[in-house]
Order: sequence, then C-alpha cells, then structure tokens
Amino acid sequence: MTIYSYIQGGLGNQMFQYAIARALSEHYQMPFALNRQWFDVLQEGTTPREFQLGLLNIQSIDIADSPFPSKPNKVNKALQKILTNRPLVIYQQNAFEFDNSLFNLRGIAHRDLYLFGYWQAYPYIERVQKILQKEFKTKDPLLEFYQPYLQRIASSESVMVHIRRGDYVHSKSAAQFHGALPIDYYHQSMHELRRINPDAHFFIFSDDLQWAKESLQSDFDKTFVEHAPSPDAAAHELQLMTACKHHIIANSSLSWWGAWLKQASRGLVYAPNHWVNDKQLNLSNLLPPNRKSTRLNSSHTDISRMPSSA
Repeated sequence: MTIYSYIQGGLGNQMFQYAIARALSEHYQMPFALNRQWFDVLQEGTTPREFQLGLLNIQSIDIADSPFPSKPNKVNKALQKILTNRPLVIYQQNAFEFDNSLFNLRGIAHRDLYLFGYWQAYPYIERVQKILQKEFKTKDPLLEFYQPYLQRIASSESVMVHIRRGDYVHSKSAAQFHGALPIDYYHQSMHELRRINPDAHFFIFSDDLQWAKESLQSDFDKTFVEHAPSPDAAAHELQLMTACKHHIIANSSLSWWGAWLKQASRGLVYAPNHWVNDKQLNLSNLLPPNRKSTRLNSSHTDISRMPSSA
C-alpha cells in the first residue's frame, strides 16, 4: 500500500507536500509517491509553476501521474471509516491546520492513502526534521553565480530578508488571500535586529528586486541577491537563505523553509503575524511555539521573534 501526495504550487508549497508524505511514510513504514497532474493543466487564477522537487537532494521520487481521486462527499467519508479495505482520500480544509489523527489511521497498512492540501503546519514535519535538512539541499553544487554571495554570507553576521511580491501583487486571487507585506514590516524588523546585533549585514532576496531596491532606503549594510539566469535559481537561492545566521521572513512558504532549515544553531527569526487576510483561519501551528511576539505600530506589521527550531 502507498501514500500519494498531490503536488501543486511553487517550490515552498511542493516541499510541504513532500514533507507530509515523508513524515507519514516514516511513521507507518509505507512507500510514498508524488502526483504531478496539477502541472499538466494551467489552473485558472493560479500562477504557472514547474515541478521543482527534482532539484533537491531527494534520493528517489516515485511519480504517480494517474488521475487523483476527487474530494469525497459525506457518504464516501463515512464509508472510508467503515470499509478499511478502500483507499483513504483526505482533502485538507485549512492549509495551516494540524490534524494529529493522520498519525493514528485505522488499517492504513492495508490501504492506499491520498493526501490533497498544503500541510503548512510544523508539527507534521518536526519528527523528520533531520531527514529534511539533508534532503532539502540542491542535488547539484551551488551555481557558480551564487558562490560570491555564499562567501559573504558565511563571513558576516548575515540576515536573510525575503520580500515576496509577484503574484501577491499582480494576481487578484493571491492578493486577496495573502497580500504583500508593507515595507514597514521590513524596516521595523531590520531596525530591531540591528539594535540587537549592530554588525548585522542584510541579504535581500525578492521576486521584485527593483521594488526592493527602491523601497529599502536605510543606510544598513545590505546586499541585494540578484537572480541567476537559470530555471533552477529558486532552489539555489533557498540554499543561500539557509546559510544565513538570522532571518526576516515574508508570508511565504519558501522563506519559511529558509528559516526552518537554517544551518546555524542559533539565530533570530522574525516572522509576520499577518500571514493571510482571512483572520478566521487558525494559524497556531504555522510557526514553532518557542517565539516572542513584538507588537509594532500597526496590526498589519506585527512581527513574531522566535528562536529557530534548527
């Protein structure tokens, strides 16, 4: 029997969808496979993406491109609980919610498990953190383009600053759900971190570097990380993010991973309390609990300061 995870979205989302399958595979000692059918058809209202997990140091990926089961209705959900010889299909309702029952499924050794969702909750994956820290590195050596940045990151009190814009600004659906963070969040986080660590050097990562250069007008020591002319750039920039000693993350799954996978054993991580526009969503499992909250002037620019789980 096999665990199937539906892969969709950008690299950060793909990593969460891989991680939940990896965690359940370890827990139940079952094989797992990734379903890539989302990439075959452009979904209306979504940003076009490429399957990028193959760029990471994952030993083997079993691909299952057969049609993914549709969302079960109430009757099928009830039958799934009774008839344990049938496949179990789970569609996540809240991308940030943790459901511990996934680790206590009846008769799972004798049935296939299908997972559809985003699974952005740290309790799902903390049990396989060491495995993911090894697997979520680029399969190939860091691109030569990025080597000078890596050297500067290693030799300084490096701080990753990730500014996510792109579809958060230009896509109506993404802007309504997420929304780009205001520049005040970054300014205030940088000032706070600089107060704690006067030697901080900020490395700016963004999908809109021109906007970042025009908007971050502080006199802090900073380096804007340019993009390599390569389709693999995102995975390699993630490696630079993890090499930084401290992190100021966006409301972005990719920068979440940049902080969670970081190599330094100590360091500060600043995260926005404002992650999505829907205030009804439960976000209590999005960030590790060992954090200190710092309230800023605006509710839209609240930050959380937390030690990394690394």
